[in-house]
Amino acid sequence: MADTAAQNAGTIRNRGQGKRRAGTSSPPVPGFVRGAARTLSAVAPALAAIWLERLFLTPRRYRMPGREKVWMVGAEVWRIPFDAKRLMSLYAWGQGPVVLLAHGFSGRGSQMGAYIAPLVARGYRVVTFDAPAHGAAGGRQTALPEAAEAICTVAAHLGPLAGVIAHSNGAAATSVALSQGMDCARVAYVSPPEDLDRFLNGVARFLGFTGAVAARTRARVETRYGVGFDALRGAPLAARQSIPALIAHDRADPMVPFADGQRIAEAWPGAELIETEGLGHARILRDPGVVAAVVAFVAPDA
Repeated sequence: MADTAAQNAGTIRNRGQGKRRAGTSSPPVPGFVRGAARTLSAVAPALAAIWLERLFLTPRRYRMPGREKVWMVGAEVWRIPFDAKRLMSLYAWGQGPVVLLAHGFSGRGSQMGAYIAPLVARGYRVVTFDAPAHGAAGGRQTALPEAAEAICTVAAHLGPLAGVIAHSNGAAATSVALSQGMDCARVAYVSPPEDLDRFLNGVARFLGFTGAVAARTRARVETRYGVGFDALRGAPLAARQSIPALIAHDRADPMVPFADGQRIAEAWPGAELIETEGLGHARILRDPGVVAAVVAFVAPDA
C-alpha cells in the first residue's frame, strides 16, 4: 500500500500546478462589514463577540451542483435523530464492510460522492450523511464538538466501520470521535484542520474583528459546547491513535494551511502524507488521483 500511495502522490503533485480556479479562495467581504466589525470591536467588544460567534457557527447551505446529483442516484435514504429536535439524513450504496464519508463545515454528504462508485465496486457499503445544520439535516448553527457527536451517532447506528474518509472539519471531528471510542479500522483525511483557535482567529481577521474579540468568542463557544479548544487539537489527538491513516493536503489550500495536515501526519504514528499542487481546498476532494489513492488506502484488500 505504501508503494501505491507514493506512486499516486507523485502523479498528484504534478496535476494542476500553476492553475487556480474560481471558488478556491474565500468570497470577498464587503467593506462595510469589515468596517462595522472593526468599529464594534473597539466600542462594544462583547456585542462584537456575539456577532462573530453567530458567523463562526452558521454554515452556508450551497446549492447542490449537477455532479453531486449524479453521484446521489440510487441512494438508500433514511433519517436518524441527532437530538430531541434535529434529525440527520443518511445515504447509502452497496453491500459489505461499511465506509463512512464525512463532509466539512458548509458541506453536505453529497460533496463526498466521488468515492461512492469506486468503493462500491470494491465490495463496500458506502454511507454518507448530512451533519446538523448542513444539507437536509435540521438546525442552523453547529460547531466541531457537535460534528464529532454526529459522527459518533452515525457510527453507532452503522456498527464497526472499515474506514472513514473525511474532509476538512469532518476530519477534525473524526479524530475527536476516535478519541471517544469510535470503532474504525482506518481513516483518510482530505484537507484536515489542526487548530480550531488558529482557524477562528483567521476568520476574525478576515472579517475585520480584533484578536481580543476572537478570544471572547472562543470563550463563548467553549462554554456553549462544554469543551475547550485545546481538547480538539488535531496533532495531540493524532499522537494517541494506532490505526492506519492517510492525509491528503494541497500546498496552496486557501482555507486550511498545508502545515495543518503536515502536523497531523507527523504526529500520527505511521501516517502517510500526500501533497498536491493547485487543487485548493475543495477540488482536491474529487481529483481523480486523490480519489484513487484514498480508495486504495481505505480498501486495501479489495
